[in-house]
Amino acid sequence: MSLVEISDLRVEFRLDTGTVTAVDGVSFAVDEGETLAVVGESGSGKTATALSLLRLNPEPPCVYAAGEVRLDGRDVLRLSEKDLRRIRGNDVAMVFQDPMTSLNPVKRVGAQVAEVVRRHQGASRSEAARAAVSALSEAGIPDAEGRAAQYPHQLSGGLRQRVMIAMALVGRPRVLIADEPTTALDVTVQAQILELLVDLQRRHGMAVVLITHDLGVVAEVADRVVVMRSGRVVETGDVLPVFEAPQEEYTRELLRATPKLERV
Repeated sequence: MSLVEISDLRVEFRLDTGTVTAVDGVSFAVDEGETLAVVGESGSGKTATALSLLRLNPEPPCVYAAGEVRLDGRDVLRLSEKDLRRIRGNDVAMVFQDPMTSLNPVKRVGAQVAEVVRRHQGASRSEAARAAVSALSEAGIPDAEGRAAQYPHQLSGGLRQRVMIAMALVGRPRVLIADEPTTALDVTVQAQILELLVDLQRRHGMAVVLITHDLGVVAEVADRVVVMRSGRVVETGDVLPVFEAPQEEYTRELLRATPKLERV
C-alpha cells in the first residue's frame, strides 16, 4: 500500500454562478520517500488536488463530490476536524507559493515557527523557541537565532521561503506538499531552494508532492510525474520515459515550451 492514494477524486466549487469542476476523476499514488511532480498549466487542477491532501480547499464553496484521499489507509475526506488538525503539520505539511502572504507580517519569524511546534507537539515556550531556531538553521538560514527575531519584511524572498520550509518540516511530516515553491524567486535562489528540498527529503525520508508548471524543475528533482489538464490526469509515469517519449500531445506541448530539460 502506498503512503498516499488518491482515487477518482472529484472536487467541485459550487458558486452562485454555477458549479465549477476543478478536479475530475483524478487518481495517483505516492510512496514513502518518493518525489512526485504534478504539472500542468494554470487552472489545470493541480493545486486543488494537492490541497485535498490536507482538506484545505475552502468548504463551502468547495465540495468533495466523489473519490477518496487516503493517507496511510485513512480517508482524509472522511476525517473529523479534530483528526484533521492532528495530521496537518504532523503527517502532512505544505510549503505555499508566496511566503510573503503566508507569513504573519507583524510576528517575528521565530515565533511563527515556534507556534507550530507548540500547537503540534505540546512543547513549552522555551522548548518551542529552541526547536524553531534549530529548524531555521536546518533550512539553511545563517545566524538562525538572529534571524528568528526578525519580521518577514526584513528578510529576502529566499530567506522567507526557507522560513516556510522550516515551519513545514519542524513537525517531521511524512509527506511534504510544495506548491510552486520557487516561482517568486530569482534563478539562483530557485536552485538553492530546490537543492535544500532534495537534501531535506533524502535526510528525513519523506515523500514530496511537488506542484509546478516548470518541467525543468521536474527533470531535476522528481521520480515520477503526473500531467494534468482541465482537472484530469492526461499522462503519468516515471519522469525520464515520459519526457523522452510522451504519449500525449499536451505533454509534448509542455515539453516544447520548456527551454532545458536536463538532470544535473
